[in-house]
Amino acid sequence: MKRLSIFIILIVSVFCLNAVVDWNITGAGARAAGMGGAFIGVADDATAIVWNPAGLVLLERPEASVVTRFVGDYYKYEVVDGDFEEEETTSHFIFNFGSGAIPLNLGSMKVVPAVAYQRQIDLYNYTKTEDYESEGLGGVDTITLGSGIQIIPVFSLGFAANLWLGKYTFESDNRADYEYEESYSGLNFVIGGMLDLNNLNNPIPLKLGVTFRTPFDLDIEYEDSDGLEGDQTLGLPNMIGFGASYRFGDFFTVSADYEMRTYSESKIKEDDNEWDLTDNDINQIRVGAEYLLVTDFAVIPIRGGWHNYPTLFSNVDEDGEFDDQVIGMGFAVGSGLIFQKFAFDVTFTYDAYEIVDKWWYETKENMAKSTISASAILYFD
Repeated sequence: MKRLSIFIILIVSVFCLNAVVDWNITGAGARAAGMGGAFIGVADDATAIVWNPAGLVLLERPEASVVTRFVGDYYKYEVVDGDFEEEETTSHFIFNFGSGAIPLNLGSMKVVPAVAYQRQIDLYNYTKTEDYESEGLGGVDTITLGSGIQIIPVFSLGFAANLWLGKYTFESDNRADYEYEESYSGLNFVIGGMLDLNNLNNPIPLKLGVTFRTPFDLDIEYEDSDGLEGDQTLGLPNMIGFGASYRFGDFFTVSADYEMRTYSESKIKEDDNEWDLTDNDINQIRVGAEYLLVTDFAVIPIRGGWHNYPTLFSNVDEDGEFDDQVIGMGFAVGSGLIFQKFAFDVTFTYDAYEIVDKWWYETKENMAKSTISASAILYFD
């Protein structure tokens, strides 16, 4: 029983829908998602606090934003050249993000403080068989306080503090009286930089961004209705991201990000025991584009993007040894309406990957996630 209680989402060797956790931790927002998540070098709206806080200085007026998501997961397991196949689907709705930012002029210096909430790791899971039904609810969240500061016209810095918290609960009808619960806590910091060459005397419509997220320990306390209780620590790694965006004319922008997350250095600790989370780092490439169609009614953005989807998993070869890292792919398309005091964005994102195990007999596991993100941004005078 205790084995099962060890931070359920981290048992990455269990290839089932319950283990489909996205460790590509990034920012939020339907606009950013529509550009494939390539937003470190864009970061010019109220979501900048979780993408690159240095970009907050690009805001010209106070903004508030909210983001919701509808997520559908698909899992398929099959024995190659066999007669066994299993499929499972789930779907759920989450409030993903909320933020507010206020530009201030302190003498000759522009400062933009901001606050945000974000669901960083979504832990929803649901399983139903002929004899068994279970559901897990909750996730790992952050409350973020940060600010962007314009140092010189072409360069700004940003700082943010993330207070990590959240809860996960698990219930099963296998035992109607059984409940399991985890709670999380931690603190880390983000430093961002933004070089905006559009503010040169001879403007160049290019922005370059960089972010560094400090490593920290995510503390996990767990208990169940049988009286089992304890605590663990997951060492989350440093994360370094680079981004660039270039604007062609007034209406067309392209962007690209590269983000490195050294999960191979992550450890899980409980009492005097310690073990590695994974042998794999999660290095992600993201590219995107946005075109603004100006009409008499509203500005209509058209967005598209692509990213790779690295995972903590590895394929297994014929000798039972871990082989190459499992890296999937994802794409996004999105649009919206932008008015003088209000903007609405919606994006569809699809991510998928396949795990192959050739030891003894060959099996394949296909996992896919479809996400509809919707954002609303309010602009204040």
